[in-house]
Amino acid sequence: MNGYSPRTVTQYGVETINGWPIKLYGLAVDGEPGQELLAAARSAAGASLPATSGEQAAAFVIAHQARPACFVLVYWWASPVDLCLAYFRSPLERPAELSPMPEHSTGCVWELALTHHERAAWVEHVLSGEASLDAYLAAGVPTEV
Repeated sequence: MNGYSPRTVTQYGVETINGWPIKLYGLAVDGEPGQELLAAARSAAGASLPATSGEQAAAFVIAHQARPACFVLVYWWASPVDLCLAYFRSPLERPAELSPMPEHSTGCVWELALTHHERAAWVEHVLSGEASLDAYLAAGVPTEV
C-alpha cells in the first residue's frame, strides 16, 4: 500500500454549464491534470447535471489524474441540504473515455478533502446567516489536499 502525500489543488474558476454555476478543480499526482481530462470533466458535467431549478443552483467538478486512472466527480446541490454525485473513471492514456464508477463509489482521500471544503463553504455561505451564493462560489480552496 502506498503512503499518503499531499496533492496540489488547481482551481479553474467558476464556469456555467447547462445553467449551473460550477467550480472546476484539478488534482494530479504531479502538477495539473491535462487539458483532455478537463474537457472530459466539462462534458461529463453537461451530461450529468439535471435541469436547474434556479435560485440556489451550484455545482463543483473535480478532474483527478491519479496513479491508476483518471477520475471525474460531478457534484451538485440538489436542495439546500442534499449533495448529489456522478462519478466517472477513464484510463490514464485515454482520459476522454469516461465510464461510470460502481454505484457505491464516493471518492478517494484527495477528492473527499475537496468535498469536505465544499460542504463547509456551503454551510458558511448559503445555510448560515445571510445566504450568498456568490460568496460560496468565490470561497477559496486549500492549495493542497
